[in-house]
Amino acid sequence: MLTGRIEEHDVEARNAPHRGFLTRLRRDQRGTTLAMMGMALIPIAAMIGSGLDISRAYLVKSKMQTACDAAALATRRYMGGNALNQAAKDEGTKFFNFNFPPGTMSTAAVTPGITTDPNDASVVQISASTSVPTTLMAILGQGSIPVSVSCSADQDYVNNDIMLVLDVTGSMNCAVGTGDSCPYQPTEQTNSRIAALKSAASSLYSTLAGATGVRTRYGFMPYSMTVNVAGDLTSTWLRSPGTYHYYCSKAGAAPCTSAGWKTVTHTEPLSGLAGCIEERSDYGGAAWPIRISSSVTQNDIDVTGTTPALQWQWYDDTTTSGETNSQTGNTYANLVRFCPSPAKKLTVYSSQSSYDSALSTAVSKVGGYTNHELGIIWAMRYLSSTGMFASSNPTMYNNIRVDKHIIFLTDGEMTADTANYSSYGIPVADDRMSGGASLVQNHKDRFLNACNRARQMGATIWVVAIDTGAYSDISPCASGSDHFFTASNTADLTQAFTLIGKGIGKLRITK
Repeated sequence: MLTGRIEEHDVEARNAPHRGFLTRLRRDQRGTTLAMMGMALIPIAAMIGSGLDISRAYLVKSKMQTACDAAALATRRYMGGNALNQAAKDEGTKFFNFNFPPGTMSTAAVTPGITTDPNDASVVQISASTSVPTTLMAILGQGSIPVSVSCSADQDYVNNDIMLVLDVTGSMNCAVGTGDSCPYQPTEQTNSRIAALKSAASSLYSTLAGATGVRTRYGFMPYSMTVNVAGDLTSTWLRSPGTYHYYCSKAGAAPCTSAGWKTVTHTEPLSGLAGCIEERSDYGGAAWPIRISSSVTQNDIDVTGTTPALQWQWYDDTTTSGETNSQTGNTYANLVRFCPSPAKKLTVYSSQSSYDSALSTAVSKVGGYTNHELGIIWAMRYLSSTGMFASSNPTMYNNIRVDKHIIFLTDGEMTADTANYSSYGIPVADDRMSGGASLVQNHKDRFLNACNRARQMGATIWVVAIDTGAYSDISPCASGSDHFFTASNTADLTQAFTLIGKGIGKLRITK
């Protein structure tokens, strides 16, 4: 029995290595996995390749969409009104190609299609398509991926109240191109700056003429060393009698001071006055003597009243009648005193011709020194929705907001003379301005303060400097660097007004 058991055990022992090898062979999957991995490499490579190719296609689409949007805005901006012409299409194509150069990422050639919406001619529509060549996807037989984009743009019009503040000082009679070498001309010269202004400002109306369903009003504020606004003011806002400093030779029997002046009080208006006014004291100041600082508060803009401290005074040009002021060896009466054409309140002009006529009338009188701040302060008084004309200046009209704009044009730096008669009286006699180191500096400080106040009250200010190098004193008035323009000729000036019009009629992507 023992021997038999030993033999059986030996047989099993001899067979054990064979059973272990077969078992291991049955269980070993290393070769199978390798084969499976080999077979899987092809679809995995295709998946990775297609992901890369699709990513490139998405990148191309993103770049082309950006180019489409830029082209739509450029085309709509160039159109101005609602007429899509070849020049506008060329402008759009130029912007498209700049943002998506031909051959970008090896794409096929692209020609954007530029049209207008058949239901709204003011809307520019652009479509573009191309194909992106593939790499690994080509193994599967797809050699390219098609890509297409579309977009549209329109003018985002709102109601606009626009005051044009126009320099009508004596230098505006100078010919365009003479620069600061021509500080004054008593009569209008050929190709004058004032003529260039009339021609260029006309383009503002045509640029905004395409607005539909909204209201656009224009006002005009011609200024020099005075503004002509009395015709728009309630009589109780004007002081009468008024107190004036006269040259001794003009005041009759009134006592003359040792300084050569007489203080005269008389009832206004006198016959022959043109409608200009003298500024009142700063808000909260005394009725007399009048004191004016560089600070301009909202109350200075908005508050009116019937008490002498809140009333303006008629401009009485008889105070300096017959007097002259020397300028480059000549004497000019309208540098001593001057009253420009009347301002015009905000109005809807139904045609280009009616707008042009109002503009021409506003700049028909030229003369005097340059007090920029008068134009800005009175423009804001005419625009304000909380001041003297609040009932006519709503912030919403037909459930659409009203944007306020001041377009300020000048050809020169601030000027003043201690002996001239401005809206601040005769400085050498009245001494009303307080603040800076000099009379001119006081005016400069008040000007920039007035610009800041107007912006704080919601006005956008566009500044145009024509034919002058004196930019530093006026450029800070603008609402931004892109709101400041320089012009040295009529073409530059026209372009500036056209760009301002396009800026007021805001562009937007609609799709």
